[in-house]
Amino acid sequence: MTTHENILIGSDTSASLAAILKSLQTMNQYSFITATRVSDIVQLSKSIQPALIILSFRDNQNVINSLLSYSRDFSIPMLCLRTRNQHRELQIRDNLVVFTQSFEYGMQSNNLVTNILGILKLIKKTERVSSSKTVLSKGKSSIDQNKDLTRYTLELDQKKAVLDKIKERIKQLYADVDASTKTQLMAIVNTIKMTRNDRKHWDDFKHYFENVNPEFLKKLSAKFPCLTAKDLKYCCYLKMNMSNEDIRLILGINQESVRTHKYRLKKKMVLEKHQDLRNYLQAFAS
Repeated sequence: MTTHENILIGSDTSASLAAILKSLQTMNQYSFITATRVSDIVQLSKSIQPALIILSFRDNQNVINSLLSYSRDFSIPMLCLRTRNQHRELQIRDNLVVFTQSFEYGMQSNNLVTNILGILKLIKKTERVSSSKTVLSKGKSSIDQNKDLTRYTLELDQKKAVLDKIKERIKQLYADVDASTKTQLMAIVNTIKMTRNDRKHWDDFKHYFENVNPEFLKKLSAKFPCLTAKDLKYCCYLKMNMSNEDIRLILGINQESVRTHKYRLKKKMVLEKHQDLRNYLQAFAS
């Protein structure tokens, strides 16, 4: 008999709860437990130890504070769904893993399912890494650093997806507006392109990555000085054991480009045909 993992869903409106459950109906491998009161969320999180808590309250911050009030070591990852009317920024403790997503965007197509599966997959990866290796750096444990890296990577992926949807919508509108408006729309598209490829994203990612994998980039660059910045990004993602689909989404390329880049990297690093690039990088500088 297969044991299903539990996902706890909390919302203070029945309409939101029903919409969330409907959007998750394809996730048959998980059991969903629902709650409408904050006190029930706290009790259920203790008793069932869910793999993930999904919150869609008018005040998600209040629920998070209540969960933390009963345990300083609370570590269950959470996904907070925010409506377009919620502008308050969440105040999150450093060692807590909290993802955020637009409620409206999540209810479109298969977006919420994709996000949840991505969170669960990345969380499991970091737990596997942390169980085999403990690294302390600047007062943070390996698991905390991996969670930071997981959270940053996924949120960057979400941001890029939203920007791409906005860009496509602008292109659809372009043909039906006057010249002045076209100029303004193109300025917005160009801004999106610059934001999507902002170097700060890479710098932030590198900061988290190097805390978890010290010396990896330094030693890799020293051994293979021909590697470009894009090559190094790709190597980092393989070091994290990201799938080809994860890498495709993060870099904004197609599957064929992922395979081509992998082939070119093997040539640059002079690896034998039988050597697996992913396995090589995961063992490198460990």
